[in-house]
Amino acid sequence: MPANRGHTQWCARDHRCGLKEHRAEPIAFVVPRAGNGQLTRVFAADGREYAEIRLQVPLPSSEPGARALLLALLGRLPALLRPERQ
Repeated sequence: MPANRGHTQWCARDHRCGLKEHRAEPIAFVVPRAGNGQLTRVFAADGREYAEIRLQVPLPSSEPGARALLLALLGRLPALLRPERQ
């Protein structure tokens, strides 16, 4: 971590703040009938900030259905990761 950057205003300031990075308290969310997840803001050792996102999405019990949903999820990720044009 750069020497000039201590805890951020949003840092949880606990055991999550380690390994030369600072982490915010995770924000849990639920999308009814679709899944749930957590979003955590992180200040990394290299000086960059990023969002860490964990998702839990129930998969269909059939293999073709599960694969179709996984492909749909992967297909939509690039649009979420592209920065918006202003």
